[in-house]
Amino acid sequence: MVYRFLGNNETPDQQIQNEIGYLGNFDVQVLGRFVDMIFEFMIAQQPDGFIRDVTEFASDQSLSENLLKNICRGFMVFLKGSVKLNLTPTYVKEDLINFRLSEEQAELVSTKYKQHFIALSRSFAGNSLSVNQVLDMQWRFGVTVASSSDKQQGSTFLQLKLVLDKGDNAKEDVHMELTLPQFYQFLKEMEKAKSSLEYFN
Repeated sequence: MVYRFLGNNETPDQQIQNEIGYLGNFDVQVLGRFVDMIFEFMIAQQPDGFIRDVTEFASDQSLSENLLKNICRGFMVFLKGSVKLNLTPTYVKEDLINFRLSEEQAELVSTKYKQHFIALSRSFAGNSLSVNQVLDMQWRFGVTVASSSDKQQGSTFLQLKLVLDKGDNAKEDVHMELTLPQFYQFLKEMEKAKSSLEYFN
């Protein structure tokens, strides 16, 4: 049995088979809602809304949230492989039938895949840009003692120095100065990113 989303003749591991195969238990309407939820997340990349949607979907379908997270992860692996290899909707449908989905279910997913293919490709291309690894970080808090503006006196600031790995043994120092409100906003965004990563681990 050939699974085209892998790009070779390998059989996906049992976990992926179980996660994607579980979609066969959804009726067509529920499957359509699930697929829309996944496409929306993969295109818009809004983790807060997605976490809320997953919780609500699990509750509506009387599923364990952990089980649903695994199904989501497996289906996303399948979609990423399919988009990366530019699979046609016909090949997507064949793979899904191999995962024990019915003809009607596989047709529904492949039709939605065709509708969202360009948006998915753009989203994946944007996310595949290289991200520089932070090798070191130094910070220093300070208080403005003297300034030409009375409003700035006594204000707190944070100076950050990041050492980034640019590849090929090259490093780059990046300096930033943030006001306290900017620092708290930065921290909030980092915590949101961390919680999104932990959600799928």
